[in-house]
Amino acid sequence: MTSLTLIPLTALAIVFSACDSKQEQARKAELEAKADKLEDAATATKKGAEADAEVAKKQGAAQAEALKAEADRVRDQK
Repeated sequence: MTSLTLIPLTALAIVFSACDSKQEQARKAELEAKADKLEDAATATKKGAEADAEVAKKQGAAQAEALKAEADRVRDQK
């Protein structure tokens, strides 16, 4: 064979090897769906943690205010 016939055959082999089989496409779709679910779970976890942090922040601020008020009452007893 001459090099002129090998070039198209090589190109054809590359094209066919680049195509995914149906099983490979299904596997990729399954992995993509699983990754999407994990990202959704991560987003939900982050939002939950942020909400918990906001509640803790408000509780901490309320406790700090109560302690300041108590400190003021103690000072007023002088």
